[in-house]
Amino acid sequence: MKQLLHILTVDSLKDLLRYKSFFLLIFLLLFADRAIHRFVKTPEGGWGIAHGNWLGPETARYIFMELPTKLASWIFSPQVALIAAGLFLLKQLISLWPSSDMRRMHRSERGRFGLLEALAVLRWYQVAWDALAVATACLAAGVWVAAAFGLGLVAWNRTGSSAALLLFGGLAAVVLPLVMAGFSYSSKLAVISQGSFGRRFRLYLRLLTDWHLVWTSWLFFSARMIVEFIFVAAIPAGAILFIDNFWLRMLVATVSATPVYSYLKMASFKFFLEAYSSYALVRQEYERYYNRQDALSPNAQPALQGRYGQREREGQQ
Repeated sequence: MKQLLHILTVDSLKDLLRYKSFFLLIFLLLFADRAIHRFVKTPEGGWGIAHGNWLGPETARYIFMELPTKLASWIFSPQVALIAAGLFLLKQLISLWPSSDMRRMHRSERGRFGLLEALAVLRWYQVAWDALAVATACLAAGVWVAAAFGLGLVAWNRTGSSAALLLFGGLAAVVLPLVMAGFSYSSKLAVISQGSFGRRFRLYLRLLTDWHLVWTSWLFFSARMIVEFIFVAAIPAGAILFIDNFWLRMLVATVSATPVYSYLKMASFKFFLEAYSSYALVRQEYERYYNRQDALSPNAQPALQGRYGQREREGQQ
């Protein structure tokens, strides 16, 4: 645990400063600021939320009785397909491309023009693999949310209490860290150069079957979601929307978002390397990285092999 904390904190910060991978995010924030202030207008009277009981009976009736019908009519519409395609392209920009860059970092292959080189080495089949992995994560999450909705609907039908919304919302929220983990791991496994399409996909499915991988990923990505919401979403959004002075709001937004988001991306990559360290496919891809870590902690590897030897043999299949 001590070694893992050192990797996620000290090593991640050192690599972040070494490769200066957060500068691109500053330009993205500048673009977001210009777009928001051009197209989004503050409504008269501010951003106050209308008074009402959001957890009342009317809300429960709408969610459990009307919303499913509306969702069924929306889900197959062309607009939803376009939105899904746009979100997937955004995912490639903020996940697959940086993962390719960090793969080269951890293989000691990153050159002077790291970001451009990382983009150049990406191939169409890696994007296709990532699409399949993302679709699988969405399908698994959809099944979970549907089951949570069913339990909430049963509770609402039997009791008529709006507390059924809390049951539904709580159960649905439980799966969010694992969905984020699935999105994160998909890009990191997609950029691996070794292993067949199917072998990497079976390794990806370990997130559904390997209990140790499940609960450690849930804890890490729960913490990441909290930190990311505060420093990457809430503070920059508040600065962009409510601070009039351009330089002041950009200072607040960039100081909050860019280093924190970049650090979280780096820490997530290192967590992936630790979470999948017992699988031969990942160890072979990042052999030099693991050799350096083993040299720093010579007693860790025998314990690792003893604890996860079975999982490594399974990963080779």
